Amino acid sequence: MMKNGELTFVLGGAKSGKSEFAEGLYSRDQHICYIATGVVKNPDGEMQLRIKRHQARRPANWETAEQYREVDQLIAQHPLDGYLLDDAIMLVTNLFYDTVLTRTTPGKIDDYLTAVSARELAQLREQIMASWQQILKVQAAQRQSMVIVSDEVGLGVVPATKQTRVLRDLYGEVNQLIAQHADNVYFVVSGIPQKIK
Repeated sequence: MMKNGELTFVLGGAKSGKSEFAEGLYSRDQHICYIATGVVKNPDGEMQLRIKRHQARRPANWETAEQYREVDQLIAQHPLDGYLLDDAIMLVTNLFYDTVLTRTTPGKIDDYLTAVSARELAQLREQIMASWQQILKVQAAQRQSMVIVSDEVGLGVVPATKQTRVLRDLYGEVNQLIAQHADNVYFVVSGIPQKIK
């Protein structure tokens, strides 16, 4: 059972069981807000099916907030027994594309990222990191318990495109930031959680 103000970080690979484990950290009778960051902007049958499976697992009394922006404001203005944010990677991905697609088109993202200055790339990184720093700051100030789920990245090959390399680096930096602030960190492998902090 999560304690007031406790921050727990749950990492794992795709289909590792990390979300199910994270959900089990709260009791089914607690008043929890499930922050679903996998907001579907374009119809995608596979993603919609994944979302439906996640929704079916949640207790009926849990609230769901489908958002990736202003998560800090949600926590500050909506005190509950706790929050479960699933997941950090989708939040980063959505913020990244919200910014990049104001500057280029979907088919030209690699060209844009190759041509952009190191300073502009650093500003994009700082903007995303600042969003996370604010979430963590508000969570600590409000003394709300929170579980954050994320994918572990970087265990495989180096991504082939500039876009995926930039995103991989952002994911890794965000994961490190959350882990530094977390009271507990779990790594889930094949449904088996290992506490690493």
